[in-house]
Amino acid sequence: MHLFTFISKYFRGNNDFRVQIFNTLGFLGILLGLVFGVFSLFTHPAPENVISNFSASIVAVVVIWLANKTGNFKLFFLITVIIVFFIIFPVLFFMGGGITSGMPSFFVFAVVFTVIMLEGKRRAVFTILEIMLYAICFLIAYFFPGSVVPFPTEADMLRDIMIACLASSIVLGIAIYQHITVYDRKQRELEELNRLKIEFLGNVSHELKTPLTSVSALGKHSYSVMTEDWPINDEGLEEMRDNLRIIVVESDRMKWIVDELLNVAAVEPGEFVLHKEYFSLPGLADEISGINFKAINTNENRLEFDFAPDLPEVFADRNRLREVLLNLLTNSARHTKSGVIKISAQSENRNLEDRGSENRYGFITISVTDNGEGIPEKLQENLFERFLGADIGRAHGTGLGLYICKQIVEAHGGKIRIESEPGVGTSVIFTIPNSLK
Repeated sequence: MHLFTFISKYFRGNNDFRVQIFNTLGFLGILLGLVFGVFSLFTHPAPENVISNFSASIVAVVVIWLANKTGNFKLFFLITVIIVFFIIFPVLFFMGGGITSGMPSFFVFAVVFTVIMLEGKRRAVFTILEIMLYAICFLIAYFFPGSVVPFPTEADMLRDIMIACLASSIVLGIAIYQHITVYDRKQRELEELNRLKIEFLGNVSHELKTPLTSVSALGKHSYSVMTEDWPINDEGLEEMRDNLRIIVVESDRMKWIVDELLNVAAVEPGEFVLHKEYFSLPGLADEISGINFKAINTNENRLEFDFAPDLPEVFADRNRLREVLLNLLTNSARHTKSGVIKISAQSENRNLEDRGSENRYGFITISVTDNGEGIPEKLQENLFERFLGADIGRAHGTGLGLYICKQIVEAHGGKIRIESEPGVGTSVIFTIPNSLK
């Protein structure tokens, strides 16, 4: 493992603050255990003392490895407190000088670590028990000095105290530094989320205002009011039909915005449930073109299909895939005038795993392509981020459409990307893993 990868895995990245502290303190504990173990060999060579120091390092190695492998950090936080702080530290206290050693500094570190790592009632209970245990250790060492293995010389005692105080200060300093760093990052993220929330609410309000004004009976010049007041005669029927068409389109637009909000509420908790079935992709495309495309195609575009002749049935969530296609078609229809929008699909059959010819796996690649405005390259990388689509001008809506598309595609196990050039057009390509019957 490269050094940068090692550091990113254990000390940085998106790890929880407690995980970062746990890994940092754990590795420092390994180092300190080795240092004090070697130090004991030369200055305080009691077998129990040497074994205790090296044992602390071994325990730290095992605990850190298992915690990062299993991901069950809360369990190993507790194991660390019980084994290291309740057992090994008291043993080291009596085997390494007692009150006249550096172990009281490590007792302080242990209490701080327990307060940081544990949560709720567990934190309160173990912190109180830990303080009581260390207080008992002090009393025993004071009233029964024979229970403590003393240092051979005062110089050895001084070195032990200095090293322990220095090590504890460094460890606690690192912990505080990481806490401040994580806190600052969370604050910046919170500020960014608040900014996005405000922009999002502004975008939704703006998007809803236009169709509501057109449809609502509150507006003096709304189409519903004009239609209601229109004289029922041959001359007014055509105008009435036009008004009703606009009302239907604007109502569908409001429904689309509300559906986006409901969809993002569904995908945010990470509980995206798919109901997969086999169905015909050309059949779904025909259904969309016959019902939905007429409502969103206000710029007189032509919809074309290009499906491979050997295209198998898709094994996916039909309703979710419809949402993806509708979102992509809506974006293309808004940014293409009197042009061509094409839905294409082809299968890529290949054995992803050696499971025999009876159980093959492959991909179906689907694309929605237009010859509209296109998107500048520098704006493309953020298109699939929530709320940002509206900011960069492609979606002109809630900024959730492409974000939802990405969540749906990835929930199926596929990938999605954009290829676009200003003035030439845009292609959105995504894959759906397909179990071939």
